[in-house]
Amino acid sequence: MRIKAQHYAIVAVDVEKFGTRDNPTAFLLRKQLYSLVETALDDAGIDRSAAPDPADRGDGFFQLLPGDVDKLDLTGPFVALLHNALRDHAATSNAPGALRIRVVLHSGDVGWDGRGWVGEELNTACRLLDIEPLRTTLAQAGRAGLALAVTEDWYRRVVCHGTAEVEREAFREVPFDAKEIRGASAWIRVPGYDVPPGIPPMRRAERPEPTGPAPASPAAPGGAAGAPGGKAGTSGGLTVGDVGQFVHGDQYVKGGLTIRMPRRGEGGQ
Repeated sequence: MRIKAQHYAIVAVDVEKFGTRDNPTAFLLRKQLYSLVETALDDAGIDRSAAPDPADRGDGFFQLLPGDVDKLDLTGPFVALLHNALRDHAATSNAPGALRIRVVLHSGDVGWDGRGWVGEELNTACRLLDIEPLRTTLAQAGRAGLALAVTEDWYRRVVCHGTAEVEREAFREVPFDAKEIRGASAWIRVPGYDVPPGIPPMRRAERPEPTGPAPASPAAPGGAAGAPGGKAGTSGGLTVGDVGQFVHGDQYVKGGLTIRMPRRGEGGQ
């Protein structure tokens, strides 16, 4: 039987250093995690009445919400309320009982096969929970109760429009490479920080580029291959009208280029 998928918003959470806790502490943290996330969703005005039950992952869980949920409410008020609740928890807990979490927001088609939830987008959300930049920034963000990561698609649809609720300027882009995912990007934010600690600005050369061979440019009359409209200059140089774009280190150069060719007797043997 074909599995019928539906579009959901995906909220995935994972407890930092969960495997280091003894069993009684782990039981308590799991109970507190569910309670804090569900309360934050309710207080943010997000209706869970039509949502499936959360799906447990041992050291965390994911919650599927109907696809028409307000994603601004999830990205802004929900994250803020959850962060505040985690900070309140930290004020009364010792180190073994610390509850700090990684949070991921994504959306896409997910189906129920009678035993569990299945879908590429769900895999993506769970992969994103475990990327090293998200772990690193939470470890270095001592004042924070959580670190948030959103997929490139979520960032483009929700965050980049710059509404006050989501604090677009506080997000930083990071590479998203995990198992079958290669060359993607994600965006990370830590509440209470202007920029996520431990994440340097992503250089342009590190960002994913379209793959596939670049079209070859034919040689122009009187010029060189790959140099449309090239012509010999009167000073012994070659003027290239438009070389497109090339990279040198971190520098990108685009536009016209003049190459000076040495005359006989200049710099020769």
